[in-house]
Amino acid sequence: MTYERERALICELGRRMWTRGWVAANDGNLSIRLPGGRILVTPAGVSKGFLSPGMLLVTDLEGRVLEGAEDLRPSSETPLHLMCYRARPDVGGVCHAHPPAATAFACARLPLDRPVLGEVLMTLGEVPVAPYGQSGTEELPRAVEPLVRTHDAVLLSNHGALTVGPGLEQAYWRLETVEHTAEILWRLRALGGGVELTPEQAAALRGGK
Repeated sequence: MTYERERALICELGRRMWTRGWVAANDGNLSIRLPGGRILVTPAGVSKGFLSPGMLLVTDLEGRVLEGAEDLRPSSETPLHLMCYRARPDVGGVCHAHPPAATAFACARLPLDRPVLGEVLMTLGEVPVAPYGQSGTEELPRAVEPLVRTHDAVLLSNHGALTVGPGLEQAYWRLETVEHTAEILWRLRALGGGVELTPEQAAALRGGK
């Protein structure tokens, strides 16, 4: 199968991330779980704003390339994506990018955990910060795995953000929520910190998550 819809979706969302300034140069990567234990993933060394369907590669859950152009290789962060699929059978799509506000929190190693936005509490919950792991190595998936098992979004220390979802679209929407939340919390600091919901109010909202 060619998976034309899945290829087109990755290219569209890659362009959206690039247009929003969440990735620069060849940053970021996206993937979709395919039937039969296969993964469709973006290639290394290609801007997400200029992807074409034929550039995407198919790997197995061990990262072995099954289909793809001979002059391209999977993203260096493919092991991070594969870890998410192995750890979470419910995950069907993964987004990784460097959105500026969320990445600033990641570099400061500050989680997005203040109970100030009701919609975020209901749909995403807190966004923790994973311990530092070197990009492109197995150290990064090991650092993130304990958190991704129980969270749909994780900040990567001194790196960026990772989101997962039952499909790639949902993972992308969660990335939008992460960046929007980070921007609001950043601005709240200029206003003296804002007013948090009470524990009872926050608990009532989290109950729907």
